[in-house]
This record gives sequence, structure tokens and C-alpha cells, in this order.
Amino acid sequence: MTKPSRILLAIDGTQGSYRAAHHAALIANLTGAEVILLHCADPHPSLSLPFPAGGAGLPPGFARSPAPPSTSERLGPARDILQDSHVRYMEHTVEGPAAETILGMALRERCDLIVMGRHGTGDTEELPVGRTAEHVVRAAPCTVMVAA
Repeated sequence: MTKPSRILLAIDGTQGSYRAAHHAALIANLTGAEVILLHCADPHPSLSLPFPAGGAGLPPGFARSPAPPSTSERLGPARDILQDSHVRYMEHTVEGPAAETILGMALRERCDLIVMGRHGTGDTEELPVGRTAEHVVRAAPCTVMVAA
């Protein structure tokens, strides 16, 4: 692998993606590379139910799921890691399917390296890597580092 100048860091809010942020920060510090911090927003957010606040009127035994973390909440720890490491970075949030969005951003930004976690929010830990990581590794225009 040649010395990267642009690193795409894919963040989904999982601990694996934050481990990837540590790896990206280390590589950026060693090489002087700029980091492109990317969050792929869900194009189909769950619909809220038409019940009053607090769940009054919900059927018995129905548990309301907690609201998913916001983009800012998902990116916050990665931002902190990059800032604490004094890494130059720019941030993008793009709506769309994760793998295709990561691959498109890597091409558009001319990234030399993609760094991501091995499992996303919808993947099972029983597999060595999740669907998104596998898709990106197979189709990437550059080197991919999958953080365990």
C-alpha cells in the first residue's frame, strides 16, 4: 500500500466504527493524510406511531423503541477521536444505502484508503464481516481496512 493522502472513514455509530476511527487517526497522523468522515443516513427512517407522547393509548405490552441516535450523536465520538489526534478532516452525511454511498464517496473524493468497522448496526456478530463491509471490500477502488 502506498502512503495514503485521503482516508475515507465510514461511521455508523457502532463500537466497531469507533475502533476504525482510532485506526484512521493513527494512519492520518503517520502519513499526514486528510480524513473524510462519512455517515450514511438511513433513507427510510422508521415511522413514528400516531400515539400521544409518553405512549398513552399504546396496546398493552407494547414497548416503544427508543429513538435511534441522531447523526450528530453517531458522529460525535469519531469527531472527538479525530480532533484529539489533531487530524485534518471534513465531514459528510449522505442519505442512501451504506455500501454504495461509501464506494461513491471514495471515488468522488479520490480516497486512497477506506477504513470501516467490520459489522454495522444490522449485522450479526456470528459472521466474520457484515454485508456492508464485504460489499465494500469486494468493490472498492482502493485499499480497505476493516477494523475488528
